[in-house]
Amino acid sequence: MSKDFDDVYEFFHSINLVHPIKIRRLRFFRLASVDRELRSLKNAFDELWMYEGEIFRLKKKIPQKSIHVLQGMFGKKAEIEKMLRVDSDFVSIDRETIRKFLGTYISKPKSADNLFRILFGHGVSLSLLASQRIPYLSRYFPTISKVDVTQVYNTEYLYEDIENLRHVIENYDIIVENLQSDCELTKIFLRDFRELYREKAGLRIIGYGEISTVMKVEKGKYLDENFNKININESRWIWKKMPPFPDMESVKAFNKQYFEYRELLVNDIGIAVPTQMLSYFPREGFCAVYAGQERADSEMICSNLIKKLQQEEAETIFLLILWELLKVFYFNTSDKRIRIGIDGQLSNWVLKPHQKGKISHNDTLVYIDTSTPLYRIDGKEQLNTELFIKNAPSFLRLFIKLFFLKEVVDRYYDMRSVIIDIIANLYKEKRPDLIDSFITRANDFMSEKGISDEPITRGEIDKYYKSDAFIWRFFQFSRRIDKFIIEKIFRKKYHYRLPEKIER
Repeated sequence: MSKDFDDVYEFFHSINLVHPIKIRRLRFFRLASVDRELRSLKNAFDELWMYEGEIFRLKKKIPQKSIHVLQGMFGKKAEIEKMLRVDSDFVSIDRETIRKFLGTYISKPKSADNLFRILFGHGVSLSLLASQRIPYLSRYFPTISKVDVTQVYNTEYLYEDIENLRHVIENYDIIVENLQSDCELTKIFLRDFRELYREKAGLRIIGYGEISTVMKVEKGKYLDENFNKININESRWIWKKMPPFPDMESVKAFNKQYFEYRELLVNDIGIAVPTQMLSYFPREGFCAVYAGQERADSEMICSNLIKKLQQEEAETIFLLILWELLKVFYFNTSDKRIRIGIDGQLSNWVLKPHQKGKISHNDTLVYIDTSTPLYRIDGKEQLNTELFIKNAPSFLRLFIKLFFLKEVVDRYYDMRSVIIDIIANLYKEKRPDLIDSFITRANDFMSEKGISDEPITRGEIDKYYKSDAFIWRFFQFSRRIDKFIIEKIFRKKYHYRLPEKIER
């Protein structure tokens, strides 16, 4: 960000910091409005005080609750000082610089205009609400420092202090209306600004899945949850581009599921998962969604490790994965309401070695495929799985929905099927030499732990992989046809990146 905008950035940062203060004050005012103490204070205000010459003191017989109402309505000195400072900034800051800033970092002119209107527009705006607060906050400030003390009964108040207190109580409704409008507008501004904020950044694709693209940011800047500007040299985050979502309601539903799934894995089952976040951006006719996750060491991803390991070490990793899957199996068989689906492929696990350079049974695993949050509550799939067939060619979607979608999703809830998928993918990882030993390990494990008494056979693995490989080759071929039709015939934008040829 240019140094020309340092003041603007600091201004927005201050708005964000003072927003929770306003929310707390508004919450207190709302609670006070239903409390009889507020009505008592208003009706019998003069009876609260002892008069000694020019000095006023609170009577000691006043209920403590009344004191709390007074203190709460006036707030704390430090908090009021911050509010007053930000309100004053609204009056003094150069509006054209703000307009230029928004035009630079908000990609759509209409969105930039809307944000500027929230700040300084005609009618109710944050600047208007700030200008309405400045006179009474400035007037009250000397009295605030007196109310905000522990020994309120011994505090000396002047006549103007008493009038200030009386004025707050009498103008309660006006103050509440001002604060409520401010909190609502600020919430909208901060939310939209974070979502729309853009600085030039370099993106590098680091991998393709069968459906999604994985990328990372290599330079640029972003705003964190505390509204701080973070310089990116090489981000610790990776991003998976999700299918386009039709509207914000579906994005909000997915956002809830994305984090609930992680909580279930981590807190209820005991599977380690990286920190994650979700970013989404409204577009014309759809919402672009990116599932973010802390970047793992690519050399420790099990599908990469397995390519160069000896059989004993490879089997150790496989057994570590089986132990993690057993946690899911136990959860699904013990919980009567919730069931968890999981994709156990080698590429979805990252090894955390207990001792560097050595693989052992003491090592731990981190599960990194949480962008398809599969879990059922009372038998009902929480994720709208139909969203994910939008990546499929348009002419295949109905066919997939009718004949394949449920069967494919059900596989992730059946532990034996999950294990078959892991073993079969050894063909894809160029380690078919491990298949027989993995089958033996899997059958022993499943039998011992009560997962299944039906042994996995080599013929079953070969048949599964041939069928799976054919389906995915056909799927990718169809996507290329779909891309040609959409771009060349209908002259529309194709929203997906297609991978190069995937070896199988």
